[in-house]
Amino acid sequence: MSVSPHPLDRLELTDRTLQRAQYEAFEFELVEQGVLVRNASHEDPTDHEYLVTIDDGLPDSCECPADEHHPSACKHRVTIAIRSHVLDSACNLQRVRNLSAPPVVTQ
Repeated sequence: MSVSPHPLDRLELTDRTLQRAQYEAFEFELVEQGVLVRNASHEDPTDHEYLVTIDDGLPDSCECPADEHHPSACKHRVTIAIRSHVLDSACNLQRVRNLSAPPVVTQ
């Protein structure tokens, strides 16, 4: 049985982004589309809340400006990748939703 690489090994990231993902005060909320990441380091965390989508066990995209304008992963994607309990929970929720989806009928 092969072990899949750690999500950090699958993301392109900078050392600065990794450091920020480790020390900023993030809060997480599982939602249907992925994970809402709030940065509680700010006075109004809801002004710093972004949706991160998960694809194939990896934080794949984020709605934040940094993820849109830079080639490497943003701190929101990295913070999920380093917190395996959050990433695992999001992946498990996706699996449950996929199981409970109505069957596809082909003709």
